[in-house]
Amino acid sequence: MQLFFRVEGNEDIGLGHLMRCFALSQAAQKAQIDVVFICNQSSKNFLLSRYQWHGEIVVIDDSHWHECITIEAKNDRNKADIEFIATCMSRFAPTGFSNFNQILVLDGYQYDHSYQADLATTGICFAYLDDINTFSQQNQNQIANIVINGAAAAVQLGYEKNAPNSRLCLGPKYLLLRPEFIDLPLIPIADRHSLLICFGGGDAQNHTLRMLGALSQLNCQFPVTVITGAAYKWHKQLNANIQDGWLDYDNAKHKISMPIHYIHDAQEMAEIMANSRLSISAAGGTQFELMRCYTPSYLVVVADNQMPAAAESSQQGWCNATDWRQQVDYIRLAKQVVADYADTESLIVKQKKAYDCVQNEAHSGAEHLLNVFRDVVNLCS
Repeated sequence: MQLFFRVEGNEDIGLGHLMRCFALSQAAQKAQIDVVFICNQSSKNFLLSRYQWHGEIVVIDDSHWHECITIEAKNDRNKADIEFIATCMSRFAPTGFSNFNQILVLDGYQYDHSYQADLATTGICFAYLDDINTFSQQNQNQIANIVINGAAAAVQLGYEKNAPNSRLCLGPKYLLLRPEFIDLPLIPIADRHSLLICFGGGDAQNHTLRMLGALSQLNCQFPVTVITGAAYKWHKQLNANIQDGWLDYDNAKHKISMPIHYIHDAQEMAEIMANSRLSISAAGGTQFELMRCYTPSYLVVVADNQMPAAAESSQQGWCNATDWRQQVDYIRLAKQVVADYADTESLIVKQKKAYDCVQNEAHSGAEHLLNVFRDVVNLCS
C-alpha cells in the first residue's frame, strides 16, 4: 500500500492540517508503507525541517488557488489539481499494481464538496480528514471513501446521516498524535513552573504579542514560555521586543513584567508542554497534545471548526474554552490565567481529569487508521 497526502500549511491557515498528516505519515513509515506528500514549496520546506521527516515530496504550484473568482475558474483549478495528483500517483505506483493499492488523504477546507466530487470520478480511493462536518451544514453528503474525525465530539456531528457510502472513523480511537505524545509520564503540578503560551503554527492575528502585553499590564511575575510556530511571521519582531524588555504594538510600548523564554518553531513540544503548569493555547489540534501532557489549559477558539472539540474538552474538565470568534478580550483572559496559575488545588483537579481522559482513550489512532486503510484497499482490490 502507498499513502499520498494532499495538504498545505502556511501563515494564513496555520500548520494543523500539515502536522496531523505528518503524524499519520510517521506511523505509516513505521509500518513500511510508502509516503508521498503533494504540497507547495513552503509546505515542503516545513516538512524537511522536521527532525523525524522521511518520505517523498512532490511540489505542486498552488498559486492558482488564490486567483479563482468564478465557478468556471474554480472548476478549472480543481481539474488541474486533480490531474496533477492522478499523474503523481500513477508515477509512484509499483509495476503491475493498480491505484487500488494507493490511498490519497485530503486535509484542508479548500478540498470542498465540488473538489471531492471531481476527484471521485477518477476512481482514486481517498480519505478526508475533517473537523466539523460542513458538508452536513450545506445539506451535502460526504463523498470520500473514508471520513476521519478523531475528536471526541465527532460522534455528535451527524456523519452517520450524510455519509451513506463512507467508512466513518470517528472519535479518539482515530485521533492522530505524533509518537512523542504517546504514553507520557505524569509530571505533578508542584514540579511545573511556567505558563505556556502557544497560539498555533501561524497565529495570523498575532495574539501572542498582545497576550504578553495583557499579562504585563497585570504585573504578572511568574515565568512564561512562549512558543511560535514556523508560519508565525512576526518572530523577529517579537524576539527583539523580548530582548529589549518592551512590547511594541498598537502605537504604544508596554514594559514586560515577567521572565520570558521564547522559542520559535520548537520541535520538542511534548517536553515543553509536560513541564508547563498552565497553558494558553489555540483550540486546534494542540489541545489533544496538551491533554496527553496532563497540562491544564485555556483553549482560545478563533474559528468555527474549533468549537465542537474545544467545547467537548472543556466539558471533560481539564481545560476552559474561551470564545474569541466575535470579541477578543486579552485582559479578561489574563486575569483568569493569573488567578488560576496561583490556585494549585484547582490545577491538580484539572490535571487529574486530563489523566483520567487519557487513560480512557485509545493511544494508537494512526495505527487504527492504517488498519482501516488496509481493509478498504482489500475491498477495492
